[in-house]
Amino acid sequence: MKYSLFRSSLFPLCLLGAVSLAEAQTAPGAGTTAKGASQPATTYPLSAYAAIGSAFAEGNHLPELGWSDEQVNAFVDGIRAAFKGKSYPFDDVAGQASAEMGRRVQDILAHAQQPTAAAPVISPEKLGEYMKGLRERLGLQQADSGLAYRVELGRGGPRPRLVDTVVFSCTAVAADGRTKLPQLTVQRARAKMTELFPGFVEGFQMMTVESTGVFVLPPALSFGSGEWPQGIEAGAPIVFEVTLHEIITP
Repeated sequence: MKYSLFRSSLFPLCLLGAVSLAEAQTAPGAGTTAKGASQPATTYPLSAYAAIGSAFAEGNHLPELGWSDEQVNAFVDGIRAAFKGKSYPFDDVAGQASAEMGRRVQDILAHAQQPTAAAPVISPEKLGEYMKGLRERLGLQQADSGLAYRVELGRGGPRPRLVDTVVFSCTAVAADGRTKLPQLTVQRARAKMTELFPGFVEGFQMMTVESTGVFVLPPALSFGSGEWPQGIEAGAPIVFEVTLHEIITP
């Protein structure tokens, strides 16, 4: 698909550039410990690793997140712990923090990559008319976030958490309720909860395995101020029919 239902991971290693941490650890001249763990190559000066760290932070827009010194130090402590094989557990609170940081990074990217000729965005009045019409026609409830939804529960059991991965299928139609959107239609896609549209994250947490649902995502819960797929009215709600197949816990 050209346009994805998924948000980018918060810290993608590809943003490190030509030299990744894995490449640095296995570069020629690297030694190994008694346990077989790779050691950084001694042929590189320490300033090179400092530069990699700076590129990592800048590439992922970390300086723009407004972290305090204590938060930066905790982040660095987590990296050190991972290298020692004693990673901190990624619990629900960490998942919530990661999701929030991911949304903030996406907002930063959206504002930094404004198209030169932006597509026209519908007015708030027209958006309200769209949402009201869809709620009435499809028999939906609406959450405080603006998500309109209807869920038919499946076989019961747990519901996805932010730290989980989900396997799901969905079909998408435009706000007119008729125009199919194949670029946003997937079968048995697999993704981490924190990589999904905010509207999907909220909606999936209402579902159990084998549940089906209808979600109407307003723009704030889908593409927001970023680039919109060709053929979709920018700023219009999108209607998804969704099936949750599987929940994979960490």
